[in-house]
Amino acid sequence: MRAGHRDQPSERPSWFEPAGIPLPRRVQLPDRPQQRRVSEWAAADCEAIAGPIARGALWRFTEAVAEVLYPGMGIAVAAAPRSARIPQVLGLNDGRGADVKVGLVGSAPLGLWVLFRTRLGQSDPGPRPPWCRDLPIGPLGTGGVRRAASIISGVDDAEPADVAPLLLVPPRPDAATGLLVRVDVRHHYGVVAADPGDGEWQRRMFFTIVHPTGRARHRRERYRVVCPVCARRRLAQFRGFDVCSDCGWYEST
Repeated sequence: MRAGHRDQPSERPSWFEPAGIPLPRRVQLPDRPQQRRVSEWAAADCEAIAGPIARGALWRFTEAVAEVLYPGMGIAVAAAPRSARIPQVLGLNDGRGADVKVGLVGSAPLGLWVLFRTRLGQSDPGPRPPWCRDLPIGPLGTGGVRRAASIISGVDDAEPADVAPLLLVPPRPDAATGLLVRVDVRHHYGVVAADPGDGEWQRRMFFTIVHPTGRARHRRERYRVVCPVCARRRLAQFRGFDVCSDCGWYEST
């Protein structure tokens, strides 16, 4: 045994007197605004993220193309009282911290809905429901609603504040932001792209236009409780269709 001052209890360093002992320095994490934005985005509800776009440009586009997608629907939309045409936004997975928002915008009296899905960032990797298709977003082509068209597009100016929640990097307050809404006439699915002001379109939302009333007069005898795709018990059931609030699976009933 080696003798020395370290063997004497009175000279041993005390853990209760840290002043003389070098303590490990806590590493300061660098500020990561994008990571913070992702966390804030996941905590927000669907209305805050997609509400202005869904109730605005997307719903106006839906009313315009309803007659082409569902013959006879245009007359119903035009004849409906103003109260029936005011859309409501429903966030199907609010309160779960989801990084993919699944929601509905539409009118229950009209039986016309738009099921949409959006994820922060430019891409929305799979697995995605079948109605989330990457429609081409360029060239823009000729505007207007035509019955013979296979794809109908609409371009609309948008306020930077309305577009900002959908983008990873918010645009400048004075940016010339815009929206492109495009739908496949045959399959009723579409895409919303945003221009943050630099002229480059970014796919920001997938959607499908749903009008099951009249196509299915009676509810099927099969009553689902569990989603057949993700096996979760979070099916949202509406008049004429079911949708999974987690994975976005959708089926007319």
